[in-house]
Amino acid sequence: MANLQVRDTVFCRFIGTESNLLEVFNAIRKTGYTDASKVMITTLAGSFYSNIKNDISFMLDALIMMLIEHQTTLNPNMPVRLLSYVDELFKRYIEPEKRKMYSTELIKLPAPEFYVFYDGDDISFEHKELRLSDAFKTSSDKLELVVHVYNLATGKNEDLKKICRPLREYSIFSNHYKLLRKQGMDIDEAVRDTIRYCIDKNVMKDYLQHNESEVIDMFGFEWNEKEEREALLEAGRLSSIRDLLSDGLITLEALKASGRYSPEELAAIAKP
Repeated sequence: MANLQVRDTVFCRFIGTESNLLEVFNAIRKTGYTDASKVMITTLAGSFYSNIKNDISFMLDALIMMLIEHQTTLNPNMPVRLLSYVDELFKRYIEPEKRKMYSTELIKLPAPEFYVFYDGDDISFEHKELRLSDAFKTSSDKLELVVHVYNLATGKNEDLKKICRPLREYSIFSNHYKLLRKQGMDIDEAVRDTIRYCIDKNVMKDYLQHNESEVIDMFGFEWNEKEEREALLEAGRLSSIRDLLSDGLITLEALKASGRYSPEELAAIAKP
């Protein structure tokens, strides 16, 4: 069984090699670096002193620090989370020079960039930005952190996928799996079928051939967790609406007229 305590996912394992991260870097920043030895992986896996774990982080020539997260459910709090990650990464980066913190000499830092690759069911967007300032209770421009979210769904960010083989191949893998799930196939069967499909198409072939059982464990766990989380969120939403109904603050007729709820949802809401 994969060690899921260190937040391994198929995305992180496949994308998170020096050569693949270099391709992602070049595709996003439109650069042409060729030496993967310039990539230094700095992913936080937790330690005795800190429990902080992130998906992927790395530096290129100690000039750029890129933090990458993979999500199957959009989280508007990613800027806050990434702020804690980059804080921990900077602490570790300056550790050899920490005595200079109170000197007159400026400690130079790699410039951080923040990215989320979204892999869920929402196809309403291609790219969006999440800003730390959106969470502030009052308007302020004194501290900002911008997260770029890229949708990996079929038909989204195809130009990026075209020039970035790792993202293109992972999206083929993921989107084939999602298609099978929508057709009613159970999780394990859908993962196994997707692995066979991708190997036949020379997609993630080497990785899948060498890590098949691990992929089944990781991907199955990840999507089980996603679907359970979404079911809990949906249950909470319906429960809140029922409370509003029972308190007389809304009516079932008003909910029907809004057009926001399917007949099945309305029936679930109306249940005592």
